[in-house]
Amino acid sequence: MSAEPKQADYIDDAARGEFIRIGLGVFLVSFMNAHATLFSIVFARNGHDLHAIGVILSSVAIPVIFFALISSEFSARIGVLPTLRLAMLLTIVGFASFYFTRASFGGALLSRIVQGAGQGLFLSAAITYGQSRLTPARLLFLLGVFSAMMPLSQALGPPVGEWTLARYGESAMIAIAVVPGLAGLALTFGVRPMPSPPRAAGLDLVASWSNRLIAPLTAVASAGALFGFAVAYLAPALEARHIPIAAFFTASTLTMFATRFLGLRRVEAVDRRLLVASGLALEAIGYVCVSAAGPRAWVVAVGGMLFGFGHSMIYPVLAVWVTDGVEAARRAGPQAWLNAFFNLGIYATPLPETWLVAAYGYEATMIALAALAAAVALWLAAKAMLSAR
Repeated sequence: MSAEPKQADYIDDAARGEFIRIGLGVFLVSFMNAHATLFSIVFARNGHDLHAIGVILSSVAIPVIFFALISSEFSARIGVLPTLRLAMLLTIVGFASFYFTRASFGGALLSRIVQGAGQGLFLSAAITYGQSRLTPARLLFLLGVFSAMMPLSQALGPPVGEWTLARYGESAMIAIAVVPGLAGLALTFGVRPMPSPPRAAGLDLVASWSNRLIAPLTAVASAGALFGFAVAYLAPALEARHIPIAAFFTASTLTMFATRFLGLRRVEAVDRRLLVASGLALEAIGYVCVSAAGPRAWVVAVGGMLFGFGHSMIYPVLAVWVTDGVEAARRAGPQAWLNAFFNLGIYATPLPETWLVAAYGYEATMIALAALAAAVALWLAAKAMLSAR
């Protein structure tokens, strides 16, 4: 009796090269954009006070969320691949324009808004195109590797930018960082476009809504809230205890990459709800460890590992979950909802988190966020177990 032939990972022979080209393009543009983490230093050097710097940096939130919400409309009108190219172009133009605008409050604000518009369109278009090149055989694993290109750039871009800034100055840092961004955009040419779906009446975002999205969107907003706290407040929380921020971020980043490349291939058949519930539970436990660590850096590192393990599962699993059973040409809509709610969690929660920090401190705020993630995890796990009966 002969064994069944192994299912191919890609839809055809050309799709593998297209998947790699777009993945590399995503990495290069994200690598350029990761240099923006140094803009607070650049703006301070150009005479902006802390209030002005805060306004400029936070102004990205509105365009990111708005354009994430309408990204599926762009994909429906002009196609997924042209939307990805437009997203990359806007991100590059917004970033590059800081070469000229960084000393002007109004100019820097405008540059940040253009950059945010590109970021809002970027993720759902990139994930939708990458997913369209794959068969179900190893969809979760390969999409996890593809989506890892963005956090990989966040791990590499800031130290490279810091080195360039220290040795050659801010103008050189911006100019040099744009080069990989342009290379990433160039890689999107020469690949085949996706077929465009029939236009729906009204906004494509509205037409793509389904009640089945409620659970994954609740989960991704919760994950976004925890991720947003880590980006905005974890550094000062650790600094107050004289713990290097690398104790958390290096541990979480390395664990995330290891999980994406080694772990996701083993869980393709597991219920999506259980995987996301496990990821949220691990993030919650990681936050509890960091909150209770006191001055012990090794406990913070353990918390970072748990957080990275959990976070590495959540987004790629959700990206597959929201499009389960959806034809390739119609996946931009659910991906737009997912991206918008993730960004909503990141950018809408810092204000209430600020109130909690002011009233109760960093540690209590982390416990509150851990409780939120744990509650959502229990809800998802209960839904999975009840439906399995």
